[in-house]
Amino acid sequence: MAVASSSRRKRVAHSSDIEDGPTQKSAREDVDADDEIARSVVKKEKKSVKGKGRATETHQREDADEEDDEDDKIDAENFPDQPLDKSHAIPMKGLASDWEIMIRTIQRTNNMVSDVAVALADAVEGDEGQKDLLDLERSLKDLVDIENEMHTNHEVIQNLVQEVTSGTEIDNIIEQYQGNVRKSKKSYAIKTTRQKYAKNETYKYFKQSIYEIEHPGVAMPPVTEFMSKEPGDVSDDDDDLEMGAVTQDYKCPLTLRPLENPVTSEICGHSFSQDAIRGLFDGYRGAKKCPASGCTREFRLSDCKPNKELAKKLKLHTRRLKRKDQEQEVEEIIE
Repeated sequence: MAVASSSRRKRVAHSSDIEDGPTQKSAREDVDADDEIARSVVKKEKKSVKGKGRATETHQREDADEEDDEDDKIDAENFPDQPLDKSHAIPMKGLASDWEIMIRTIQRTNNMVSDVAVALADAVEGDEGQKDLLDLERSLKDLVDIENEMHTNHEVIQNLVQEVTSGTEIDNIIEQYQGNVRKSKKSYAIKTTRQKYAKNETYKYFKQSIYEIEHPGVAMPPVTEFMSKEPGDVSDDDDDLEMGAVTQDYKCPLTLRPLENPVTSEICGHSFSQDAIRGLFDGYRGAKKCPASGCTREFRLSDCKPNKELAKKLKLHTRRLKRKDQEQEVEEIIE
């Protein structure tokens, strides 16, 4: 029995050795490798599915965002103008201020043209000088027209500001603004030459300055006499258009000598030498009767302001007098 048992154990052991042989081990390794590959493939497929899912979700979100963007876009061509109200008053006032700046700029240009004309009239005589003066006058008229258009834009905006400030909501602001400007420009365009320029202070100064050079000591006639009458003009003696004869007196009413550092009263328009009028008041702060002959107006010293334009004309006048004296001396020597 012991021998038989030993024999069986040997056969079992031998059988076990057969099961663990090289061929069977290789087969198990192949199976394990296939399982590993299968598991790897499954993992990759799961990742791919997840990736596709995330990509799909991303695309869906992007599509939704694009739809939102489409909803948020404004159709500029069909978007109506929004009404203006009180909240827009400040930026509208800013636009009006811009026009005021441009008006002041062109006014300075107008004054420069007048100064050039005065210097030209003083320096050049004859037909050539007259031709140049006529060219400058035409240029000045063009500038006056441009200044009027600027005033029109400024006034239209100011009127719109008053409307919104009072609580009125304005629809179609562009149409209203452009329409009012066109209407005003059309009214100006049909005016006559006298109606456009006879009451314009810049143009009157231009004409008077040149006239004083060409006709020293002679009062200038009304500005309308330099302009032909056109259909639509009123009679020449109409007070609204006529400017009475004016002559510039370069003597101080107090010293009876040529003006020095001239100041002009804003109350009556008479001019004085600065030191002379200060001496008249001598610290008195109240109003005094104007010392100019025939004037009954009263003013304070603070009403007298430096007159730069008069100072320039005074220099030209003094220079003309000196030149005239020199010419007379030459004539006397020749004789």
